[in-house]
Amino acid sequence: MRSVSPQDYDDDYGEAAYEDLQPQNCSTAEKIKGGDVTYSQGGLEGSVLTYHCALGSYPFPVSYRVCGADGEWSPMRLSSGRRVSSATCKDMLCPAQLQLDNGDIWPRDQWLPIGSMQSFSCLEGFTLSGSEHRNCTVSAEWTGTPPVCDDHADDCDDPGIPPGGERISGHFHLGEKVTYTCQAGLHLLGSAERVCLANREWSGSAPRCQGPLTFDSPSSVAAALAGSLAGVMDVLSPEAKKKKEGPSFGRAFLVGEVGRMNVYILLDTSGSIKKEDFEISRTATVALIRKLDSYEVQINFHVVSFASEVKVIMDITNTYMSGNVEDVIDALMEFDYNSHGRKTGTNLHSALINVGEKMSFLKQNSAKNHFNETQHIIIIETDGYSNTGGDPRTALAKIRHILNCSTSLEDHTNERMLDVYVFGIGDKVKKGELNHLASKKSKEQHFFILKDFKTLGEVFNSIISDQSVTMCGIAQEDISKEHEEDSGKAHTMPWHVTLQSSGHTKFCSGTIISPNWVLTAAHCFSKVTTIEQLSMNTGDGLVKANKAIIHPNYNVSALRHRNVSEFYDYDVALVHIPSNIKLSWKARPICLPCTIPASRAMRKINSTCEEHRKELLHHMQTPAFFIHKSNMRAQTHIQIQAKRPGCVEKARHTLKEPTNVTLDEYVPDRFLCTGGTEGYQDAVSCKGSMSGGDSGGSLFLQKRKRFFQVGVVSWGSVNVCDQSNPANRQNRGRRPDENARDFHIDLFKIMPWLKKHLGQDIQFLPDIK
Repeated sequence: MRSVSPQDYDDDYGEAAYEDLQPQNCSTAEKIKGGDVTYSQGGLEGSVLTYHCALGSYPFPVSYRVCGADGEWSPMRLSSGRRVSSATCKDMLCPAQLQLDNGDIWPRDQWLPIGSMQSFSCLEGFTLSGSEHRNCTVSAEWTGTPPVCDDHADDCDDPGIPPGGERISGHFHLGEKVTYTCQAGLHLLGSAERVCLANREWSGSAPRCQGPLTFDSPSSVAAALAGSLAGVMDVLSPEAKKKKEGPSFGRAFLVGEVGRMNVYILLDTSGSIKKEDFEISRTATVALIRKLDSYEVQINFHVVSFASEVKVIMDITNTYMSGNVEDVIDALMEFDYNSHGRKTGTNLHSALINVGEKMSFLKQNSAKNHFNETQHIIIIETDGYSNTGGDPRTALAKIRHILNCSTSLEDHTNERMLDVYVFGIGDKVKKGELNHLASKKSKEQHFFILKDFKTLGEVFNSIISDQSVTMCGIAQEDISKEHEEDSGKAHTMPWHVTLQSSGHTKFCSGTIISPNWVLTAAHCFSKVTTIEQLSMNTGDGLVKANKAIIHPNYNVSALRHRNVSEFYDYDVALVHIPSNIKLSWKARPICLPCTIPASRAMRKINSTCEEHRKELLHHMQTPAFFIHKSNMRAQTHIQIQAKRPGCVEKARHTLKEPTNVTLDEYVPDRFLCTGGTEGYQDAVSCKGSMSGGDSGGSLFLQKRKRFFQVGVVSWGSVNVCDQSNPANRQNRGRRPDENARDFHIDLFKIMPWLKKHLGQDIQFLPDIK
């Protein structure tokens, strides 16, 4: 077992030297006033004592202690160095707004308790931007944005002052500099100096002042990354580049005709990181890798573990394996946490030198590796800072030199091909050094302080699936209730819309397939007298329709003369929205198969529509989803090939006698059949009514973290949601009727019709005639 002696523990470095000493027990009767104490290994040598306080308070003067070889817990010291004998839980405070040029602040205090509010107003002639009122939250963060009083008389607008900070500045003219400091006890993160540039923007990233035991919440980190890393992912299509159009969301970056990205992930595996924390970090990193892989960018990964030395987990110069996400993840999962042995320091310099060497190799073969067209992302995960090896800043300067970036400027906004993200985890992070490493880009944030590795996992599970990315088939992941309370509702089905007519609530569903088209079922229009009555509720608000196109072969009465009252072949319709749907994380299109966007999402270049079908429907029982009327994803299975006849057979009981209509006529191959999978409890859709149903919604599935629609919900053999049926009332949704099957219009069978009406808005594959 690794052990730590108190004389070896260095408060400045947050690391420990490990020696072979005999274990001794430390006391397990430690207390903290107002909180609780836990022990990782009881009182054994090397055990960690952790202090816990209620939400809104923090342990003082330390959050944990280590059991030394002498049977004593590591000492507790104040910032002055004086030792103290007992710990206590202190209430967290928010650093208050200290300075507002040309304005007034109330109340004027240095620190304010949780629940407090500060208010701001401007002198005559100056306009307030930012928040008029800000509240101190339980995480010691302020709601809203810093206030600014500006008359817009200078070349650059007032860049603002963070809570807890002060600014030295004169006028905001071109070339002039503003300098920031933070009050005692706070760390300045972001840019300490900013310059008014020729484009009338301020250099660097906005500064913030953060306390030593204050951390960024997962929601604030995800929000900050929305305009940065997520924006990087929103790659311009070749068609948009030819038109010289910019992206609708996020920032642009320079890529070739095919987006390329090299991602370098640096994992701290030094001695201070416990195995369970490394496992959490590894799981979080796998989630990040899978999320990155879902975008229309060709990505190669380089993954290293660093302690006193560097161990390469995945080498980016092996372009075949480093470009295959499964190979990358396998290598990461097979990595042995104990592989560094006794070499447990933190040599971040060596890790960055390794990255620079790989970049140099790729640059030497730039034509083959498309080096000059490739975006480079460096992601550093660490709980401390470098305590062995050289200065990591010198290694990063060499990387910037390789990429032809300036090695001296504090502003990195024009570094179009490099982003350095730093995640500091825990309360031993040396924020100053890591802040120097992170990119400083205007209106972006690249440095984050997180409470623990669990929080890192929450962040990595949410960062890329949010508002700045608007490509087809992207949705946020399902999140825990705790995370939902912290960050708000997750938008897990942004393509889903509800149809409603004047005087009624929802009566049908539909799917956004482009900014101005919604796909739904034809039978939904039996409830709409005129198109003027129809509106659609997207995740981002209500939109009005001006045109509906029903498939010309749809005729619900086509078999009525043969005693079939309702027939739903070709039950599909398109609805046009003249004003376009505003795309955001709340409302964006699903991927439509047999289109160029779907090919990019599946990484199927020069593919055919038949290849799309084989890729998406390659199992006889393919897992799929539809949106239930309760607004949640409901899972079922699509039954194809040898499984389809048994599924379709369940529709026979809906045919009334006498009739000579065959089952093949009644349920032609334009229907996909779902439900009844052995070993599963497949969900069953609800029939439409004035209170809402599932008709017209999407039957969709997931591939490479993207969502593709393959069918339109049409009808079912049993209406399991009809509560007038005694069997349904008795069942209460525990298990659907054994004869319940759903039938959906197969989009692959109606592609020519879709292309005819959508070809000007969506680029279809060439083989669709």
